[in-house]
Amino acid sequence: MTVPADVVADLNEDELIASFLPLLPRGSRTLVPSGDDAAVVAAPDGRFCVSTDVLVAGHHFRADWSSGADVGWRAAMQNLSDIAGMGAEPTAMVVALVLPPSTPVAWLHDFCRGLGEACGPLGVGVDGGDLSAGEQLVVAVTVHGDLGGRAPVLRSGARPGDVVAHSGRLGRSAAGYALLASGRR
Repeated sequence: MTVPADVVADLNEDELIASFLPLLPRGSRTLVPSGDDAAVVAAPDGRFCVSTDVLVAGHHFRADWSSGADVGWRAAMQNLSDIAGMGAEPTAMVVALVLPPSTPVAWLHDFCRGLGEACGPLGVGVDGGDLSAGEQLVVAVTVHGDLGGRAPVLRSGARPGDVVAHSGRLGRSAAGYALLASGRR
């Protein structure tokens, strides 16, 4: 896709949305996707889990260290993991962005690709959200999940003697931060 403008201020809201909407996945349970006043997502269980997180540039990520795809991936994954932690299958996501007018359109497209890489393989749609202008880049993600007839997994259900498991290698985030903070790449 050709980037039609350099920064988001060069486009009106409809043009900006039209530039990135094709980059976002449609969920396998999405009945009415982005483009209307609200999305409609099937919830066969009759219940759904919902979680929201906000990322603020300079506080939760550094734009000089993180690509748009990095921020999109992280924003999706921290919400998807909350839903999985409750024992639900993630189904849909909505994303609200506050974008400084000087934000490169290419960064926004890269952000959408990061969301798509995280959500697409899981059948999770990015089914709407909101855009606003502001002085600081802010990403707010809300994800929905289906319990599939199961009881939610609650923190209050933990008991002494339960197994606590961690995947991945502990300490890599701290090591990566220390490396970047030292000025090395």
